[in-house]
Amino acid sequence: MGALLSSALPAWGQGRDAYVSGNKQLQEAKILYDNLQYREAMKKLKKAIRAKGNKRRDIVEIYKYMGFIYIVQGQKKHAGRAFELLLKVDANYEMNPLLTSPKILNFFNKVKEKVAKKDKVIMRHKPLTELAAAERVELKAYVVDLHRKLQDMRVYFRRRDDPEYSSVDMQPTKEATAGRGAITYVGYIPFIWNVYDEVELFIDYYIAGLDSQGRWVANMGNPKQPMSFRINLMSGKVPEGARKTPLLKSWWFWTLIVAGVAGASTGTYFLVDSLSSGGGTPSTGEAVLWIR
Repeated sequence: MGALLSSALPAWGQGRDAYVSGNKQLQEAKILYDNLQYREAMKKLKKAIRAKGNKRRDIVEIYKYMGFIYIVQGQKKHAGRAFELLLKVDANYEMNPLLTSPKILNFFNKVKEKVAKKDKVIMRHKPLTELAAAERVELKAYVVDLHRKLQDMRVYFRRRDDPEYSSVDMQPTKEATAGRGAITYVGYIPFIWNVYDEVELFIDYYIAGLDSQGRWVANMGNPKQPMSFRINLMSGKVPEGARKTPLLKSWWFWTLIVAGVAGASTGTYFLVDSLSSGGGTPSTGEAVLWIR
């Protein structure tokens, strides 16, 4: 059956690639594979993987051909392992659909999908909904990070309709969690806003997990589609200094207005008084300068 499949699809091994390996064992394994000599090809491949000076592309090619041979031989478990090792070397590797059997292509893509799920940082968070006013808001996120990709956890937040987000770090807790690589993170959103006559605030937020390069590896929400919660300012306690008196209700505002009106009236009085008491129209060649 293997010979039949291979002869019908001689391009399985993609031996017509422009890439030429410097690994002699790999070169010979490809030739043996194309000649349907799978057992001998596998022996060469096992020697090739132990050779010194293998390039990254060499290792990918070796595991790829191992996977091909195991599939021809009906050993899917071993084929899956070979493809997993290939993806550890190059996680973004793609089989050429024009040079690869649909059977092998589908099998490889399923392995790739499985590996991606296994390597993925998983984040869970129960979105906040409605809270009473307080100095800060606590939130938690549960993370499964089997391969320790996560280096930093942050929560980004803003008052709804504000143009920019602020951010605070989240810290891992010692809270008991089930499962290897599982960690619970906690963060606190501080109450940093001034409020006047409002009875409620709506806060947008999202959580991002970052790797050592500052790239997102997991998130809940994002800047364009954040999660939101409501702060009921009629419940709980608004932090001291956050509640402000509206301008039109401030005593000092009206004091300045009254003083300004009084000053303007006095100035008008003096102007009128000076005009009524003084000597008429100035003679030719003279001028009167009024400074207000």
